[in-house]
Amino acid sequence: MDTFDALVIGGGIGGLSAAFRLRQRRPDWRVAVLESGTRLGGVIATRREPGLALELGPDSIIRTKPAGMKLITDLGLSELVQDTDPRFRTAYISRGDRLLPVPEGLYLLAPGRWLPFLRSPLVSWAGKLRMGLDLVLPRGPAARGEDESLAGFVRRRLGREALERIAQPMIGGIYTADPERLSLPFTMPQFVEMEREHRSLLLAMRARAKAQQSTANASGPRYGLFASLTGGLETLVEALVERLAGCDLRTNCLATTVTRGSEAWQVTTNQGAFSAPRLVLATPAHAAAQVLGVADPVLAEACGAVPYASVATVNLVYDTAAIPALPPAAGFVVPAIEGRSLVAASFCHQKYPGRSGADTAVLRAFIGGACHEARLAVGDDVLLAALRHDLRDLLGITAAPRQVVVSRWERAMAQPILGHRERLATIRVREATLPGLALIGNGYEGVGIPDIISQADVAAARLAG
Repeated sequence: MDTFDALVIGGGIGGLSAAFRLRQRRPDWRVAVLESGTRLGGVIATRREPGLALELGPDSIIRTKPAGMKLITDLGLSELVQDTDPRFRTAYISRGDRLLPVPEGLYLLAPGRWLPFLRSPLVSWAGKLRMGLDLVLPRGPAARGEDESLAGFVRRRLGREALERIAQPMIGGIYTADPERLSLPFTMPQFVEMEREHRSLLLAMRARAKAQQSTANASGPRYGLFASLTGGLETLVEALVERLAGCDLRTNCLATTVTRGSEAWQVTTNQGAFSAPRLVLATPAHAAAQVLGVADPVLAEACGAVPYASVATVNLVYDTAAIPALPPAAGFVVPAIEGRSLVAASFCHQKYPGRSGADTAVLRAFIGGACHEARLAVGDDVLLAALRHDLRDLLGITAAPRQVVVSRWERAMAQPILGHRERLATIRVREATLPGLALIGNGYEGVGIPDIISQADVAAARLAG
């Protein structure tokens, strides 16, 4: 049995970050990272070819959550940070066969500036009048501290059309979740605070817009909050792997069970047994549930109760001259009510310049998620045909792409549904009773890359003392 000071199961961004922070605090420790897949990095994957960089998983880190940017700084990558192109920091929403620009001042659920929104055909006049009732409606259950779904909150305050045409596609692009099940207090607590403090969501949004103007555009457009790295996000993974050169980094190493002895954890894998007094489970919650059944059945059950959705990204590479001019935006989202295969699409060559040649356009489409998971139950050819049908309708693209890369991510997107706070509390209480154990991943405190890095920072600080 191989013995270490700390074992990390999972070689995605969470596991690699945890190992890096552990070694920072304890340079003399022997640390092993055990990854079941063929490569390190998890869903962060960049495919590089001459003159082309394609993101197969996430493509951005949000700046407002500091853990991600701090890790980039600590790895010496600050000079490689790439901002979104200021010329294209907007998005569109589809309605029928049209792409309509998101009205200036709209923030996820509701407008902060009324005149641009009133002029927009995104929502009908009947829908706009219903949204206006928010100005006189009382506070609801979310403001009283109760759990409430995103759909319930938006319908209650702004009406059905605002949910279907604005909230669902905008939030769907972040969580790929079913708004009827998504927990608003856990995922979007800022809107709960708006209702609690201002009563009216529209009044709160107006106050927010004025505050941003008075701080000299400190927050800027929404796309200005995102950043990547030159050459793609896998640059971050490569830097972590380089800094972990003294660790035992294993791929194709599948953990099947973990048990706790009197002084150490024992991990059984297809590559043998490992032992360490400290164990980090940096996996999806459903994977943690599979290995924890012997050590703590209650913890395993709580982890297994966190639902996940599958998603596919499809990179399509075109000759710029072969397609119509694209809208001046970073991309667009598609409401589920439209019934299309597409959930969203990015214009990668506009969002992050330098990822392709001047004569090359790259579109990255998203398919699946909690509302559309059945659309993934087909082969790549059928998937691509449906996608090209949507792109023809919405963008007028009839040319065949010169290259297509389909990436399927099975059960990769955690769904913080109603009751997630209670499930998370159970997980963290049970975790605390097991010496030397830390759980990190997108099924716990947050789904974004900085959220997972933050969990890794906390776990490393606790385990390394």
